Amino acid sequence: MSSEENGLSGNRLVKTPDILDRNWVIQHSNQFDPKSSVTLDFSSTARIDSSGICFIQLLHKDFTTAGGKLVLRNVSQELLENLRSWGANPDNNTTQTDIEKNVVVNIGNMAVLLKNEAEKALSILTEMIYWGTIGLLKKRDFRKGVLGEQMYQLGFKALGIVALLSLLIGLVLALQTAIQLAIYGAGVFLAPMIGISMVRELGPLLTAIILAGRTGSATTAEIATMGVGEEIDALRTMGINPIQYILVPKFWAITITMPTLSLLATATGIFGGFLVAVFYLDLAPTMYWSDLGMYLTIKDVSIGFIKSVVFSWLIIWIGAVYGFRVHGGAEAVGKETTASVVAGIFAIIVADAAFSFLG
Repeated sequence: MSSEENGLSGNRLVKTPDILDRNWVIQHSNQFDPKSSVTLDFSSTARIDSSGICFIQLLHKDFTTAGGKLVLRNVSQELLENLRSWGANPDNNTTQTDIEKNVVVNIGNMAVLLKNEAEKALSILTEMIYWGTIGLLKKRDFRKGVLGEQMYQLGFKALGIVALLSLLIGLVLALQTAIQLAIYGAGVFLAPMIGISMVRELGPLLTAIILAGRTGSATTAEIATMGVGEEIDALRTMGINPIQYILVPKFWAITITMPTLSLLATATGIFGGFLVAVFYLDLAPTMYWSDLGMYLTIKDVSIGFIKSVVFSWLIIWIGAVYGFRVHGGAEAVGKETTASVVAGIFAIIVADAAFSFLG
């Protein structure tokens, strides 16, 4: 921390420390004249605690009353949001940045923001995998029977919607395919087309999209609500790791139930194709199942299984990332929940495209 004089304007320029905390406030609370002009430079400040925020509020009030001028310079967006959330609302008259708003600066700010978000996301992923595997041998910060409860919430309750939507998708896909195949007299190829597409692609993908909207949003909302209600801080105060307490049971529950739901979606989709083959194309039921068994391979089933596991990890990871970054109130919870669903579905589709190129 250092203080220096601005020779051009006569204003006093004070550089704040990395953390504007109670100790700094105590040392400098009597060093500001409300009738003068003071500029606080936040270029090196990464965090402000409650004492620092109250200090800035009181300074702003004193300078406004006395006719002085208080300028906050180089305030990051995160610090600015913290000030506004506590009732300190610096406007254009009391806040300035020396950085011109141009394309290069905006790109740089976006790159730094993406880097910080990526670091936080990778940190959550690393902790989730560690505490879900090796960490289980050292410390178990979760209730007894929580895994079964989470499997019921994340898996069993989704059986109906997954089965129904997969059956309808299978019927529509088979019907549209059968119409084209019937023109060329190739209706016998309906079974392998529906079977392979459901096993390799649509079964895991449909299940993942459904769970991204259902389980991913629920995970984000739960963690965000706990954060807003300071329950996560309470867990840390009690020496309980929030990642292991909240995420690890969900991680294993969705890892176990997702392949089962994917298998159910695949089976109902294939059954929908069977109905179209029998009642629309007049194929013999035995011919449909024999053709399906002839063209379907173990590799197809393995790819579908691997996809379902990877998709389940993406869903729970993205839901946790958006949940832990919530700051504010109910509005922030709603925004991050919506964003987590969009990001989850996008990540699933990108991962599915990558699997298509690889295998």
